[in-house]
Amino acid sequence: MARNRDPHDRAPWPDGAVCLTLALTGAALCGLCWLFAHTDRTLAMRPRMLVLFFFAFAVFVIAVLALWRARPDLPPRLVWPIVIVGIALRLGVAPIRPATTSDIYRYLWEGRVVRAGMNPYADAPDSPRLRELRNWVWKIVPFKSVPAAYPPVAQYAFALAGFIPGPPVIVLKLVLALFDVGTVLLLVSILAAMRLPRSWVILYAWHPLVVCELVARGHLDTIGIFFMALAFRVLGRSLLLPAPGDRHSAARAVLSGAALALSILAKGYAIIVAPFFILAARPRRGAFLVAMAATAALAYVPFASAGLGLFRGAAMYGRGWRGNSGVFALLDLALSQVSSHHDAIARAICLVALVAWVVALLRNAMLASGDPAGPARFALLALIGFFLLSPAVYPWYLAWTLPWLCLAAAETDRAGDTLLPYMAWLVLTGTIFGFYAHALAGDHREIWWLTALQYALPAAIAMAGAFHRPGAVSPPRATASSSPPA
Repeated sequence: MARNRDPHDRAPWPDGAVCLTLALTGAALCGLCWLFAHTDRTLAMRPRMLVLFFFAFAVFVIAVLALWRARPDLPPRLVWPIVIVGIALRLGVAPIRPATTSDIYRYLWEGRVVRAGMNPYADAPDSPRLRELRNWVWKIVPFKSVPAAYPPVAQYAFALAGFIPGPPVIVLKLVLALFDVGTVLLLVSILAAMRLPRSWVILYAWHPLVVCELVARGHLDTIGIFFMALAFRVLGRSLLLPAPGDRHSAARAVLSGAALALSILAKGYAIIVAPFFILAARPRRGAFLVAMAATAALAYVPFASAGLGLFRGAAMYGRGWRGNSGVFALLDLALSQVSSHHDAIARAICLVALVAWVVALLRNAMLASGDPAGPARFALLALIGFFLLSPAVYPWYLAWTLPWLCLAAAETDRAGDTLLPYMAWLVLTGTIFGFYAHALAGDHREIWWLTALQYALPAAIAMAGAFHRPGAVSPPRATASSSPPA
């Protein structure tokens, strides 16, 4: 729907200015992310790491603002330089050994256990039954008394990477980076299918949180995010807006359900968006659900000997891990004044609030069932609620929201509305990196005012968005009518 032009709107930037800004910011991001990848976890290096990331994030925001100020018919071919820079960012940092996290050594160890025919869910790294497998990786593995917490699809990826010749750490990082390259390409395809500006892939392709945290540090989230995006792409026109006689809708339902299950079984965050996928999969919900269940069952069968131990590591993580949280931290602080069980009570309240939030979103999603962009928008809102209420909010977790932010921002931009409501979350995906400043205190304590600073600026932007006068700062765009995904 075309937007009524506001008389205070500024003229769009010339194409040359937009392209030059993107060229300069893309080059700067490549250099900054490469330098970031060479930082380590020592206290002496920590300030440099923080400065490099926030500088990179500022450059990224400039690129996003330049894109926002572009004219509505900016050449579609502009997307390919954006994608190429995004791929270059990933391939530039992937071959560098990570120095600020030990997670990748856990991945390598569990992959080694799986390749040896053992069960990482049944035996923790310090189990005597795994003594013969101990090597240099085992010495670095954290939490040796905790069995595997990562779901089966992650275990298969860890194991398969071990068959590729080369330095194990670099090989696994490259495998994880290739999944992320796949996500970038999928997002371009999704934006094109939904008739949205493909250039908005920049919100994921160039985001320093993805490049510096997921790829440079080697986090397995790239696997789950890839399959989550694949599930949405496969969903397609025939499921969102079914056409009579579409012979392929059942096959797409099966493939989409299987892909979503693979995402959940790589890292469980996609379970938050599953209800919206199921709702969108009409009239093939049965096939979608059967595919999800069958995929999950097949994935767990090789590890079934662990019994209920399959979930012991994940349960230990869920009970014990916390830090850098938002709403949960405020609740926990308030309850600590009146109860010695404040942690458990705060977790229960946040769980109830999350369920209520998802149910409310589902109700709205049912009312907007004809909107092809609806599943993406509600998935974003569901994940935002989840992370705001979660007891543990480590920076790379928020990368799960960025594919949906791409789609939601592109849809909003096409409609000619302001991006201000989404800017609050975009800013939080940058300020959340302040988590690493806690280490400057010299111990493992969390500095409350540093956490507060991470959330304060995004909260202020969100409040500004709540009182925003429509049309006041909308982008200078005349937009085309919306079309369903193909």
